[in-house]
Amino acid sequence: MTRHKTFRLVVDALLMAIVLLQNLVPFLGYIPFGPFSMTLIGLTVIVAGSALGPRDGLLIGGFWGLITFVRAFTWPSSPVAPLIFTNPLISILPRLLMGLVAGSLYLWGRHRQWSMRQAMQVAAGCAALTNTVLVLGLVFLFYQTPAVATAFGATGNQTLGYVLMISLFTNGIPELILDVLVAPLIAMPLRRQWERLKPQTTK
Repeated sequence: MTRHKTFRLVVDALLMAIVLLQNLVPFLGYIPFGPFSMTLIGLTVIVAGSALGPRDGLLIGGFWGLITFVRAFTWPSSPVAPLIFTNPLISILPRLLMGLVAGSLYLWGRHRQWSMRQAMQVAAGCAALTNTVLVLGLVFLFYQTPAVATAFGATGNQTLGYVLMISLFTNGIPELILDVLVAPLIAMPLRRQWERLKPQTTK
């Protein structure tokens, strides 16, 4: 096995271990915020995608999604998790696409001659938005019930759509800003090292 492949396997294993720790250690992966949780694990998925590529983003994103799905039955991260994340379309699909978007957009940006930092910032922002919009959108699509709206904190005449929009601004936007600022700081050194180890092709 080449050093390039070994490095990739080691980083993937390390990122999966970090995702697992973020799910097990309080406040390392989720910061409770009323009925919601501000999610920090997406940062790890974005790092995987932008540093190593779409395939690795899918791997780490899928691993997070699987843990989210299992936790919804055993150890929910928030009061609404048992109501919505038992649906794999909400717990797994957005996480998979988050990693795919991060890796694909990074490569697209580099192909357009963007700097590594610019490509990673755009990839991070779009990946974070992908996860947030898909989760909230699918919740709105599948769970238009008073029970779910109440669990999300709706009171009086407030609707599920209203509280989901509040979540977008109170959770989704801060997560996006954090990912755009921090992901390149972690992913850039990993990407440079991975490219240095890549075998040189001979013509």
